[in-house]
Amino acid sequence: MISRTEAVQHHQGKVVIYTKNTSWTQPEGYRVHRDVQILKDRYERVGYQVSRVYREPSSESHEKRRSVLKQMLRDAAEGLFGVVVVWDVFTLSPDGKELQQIQRELARYGVEICSVTEPFDTSTEEGLRVFEYMCKLLNTRHLRLAAMQAIPLSQVARWLIEDENMKGGEHDTKLCETDRRPA
Repeated sequence: MISRTEAVQHHQGKVVIYTKNTSWTQPEGYRVHRDVQILKDRYERVGYQVSRVYREPSSESHEKRRSVLKQMLRDAAEGLFGVVVVWDVFTLSPDGKELQQIQRELARYGVEICSVTEPFDTSTEEGLRVFEYMCKLLNTRHLRLAAMQAIPLSQVARWLIEDENMKGGEHDTKLCETDRRPA
């Protein structure tokens, strides 16, 4: 396993973009193209090198499911980049458990995940905890409530962590369908 410091030094400035069309209401490729252009412009303006764009087709056969994601993970294992940029965490997976597995695998290779719409930093203990809560939230009603009010999932996760800390640090807080947060 590569140490985080070695990985950062080795991959400094090497960024890849992972995207797929996650909306059935948009024409094939529309969102993918728009997201890629915005992400490339944003990261290249601040000095990062976008070395590759991984585009997952939304209409794929069962046996080829997520083949582009699998290739990206193999490339991460070979040390070809240090950061994966996504529009939002749903792009990598709409399932919280799978998203955590992807994050852990990338972390083993010294690769960070960055989301344009969800501020979190998995290189810190606090950021990793926020990410963990985001993954838990992906499979609950909180996601729909947050999306309807345009609240980032990471913010909902931070609210839950604050509530947990105020209750005395209960780490196994269960997410309740009736939990609501003021807008």
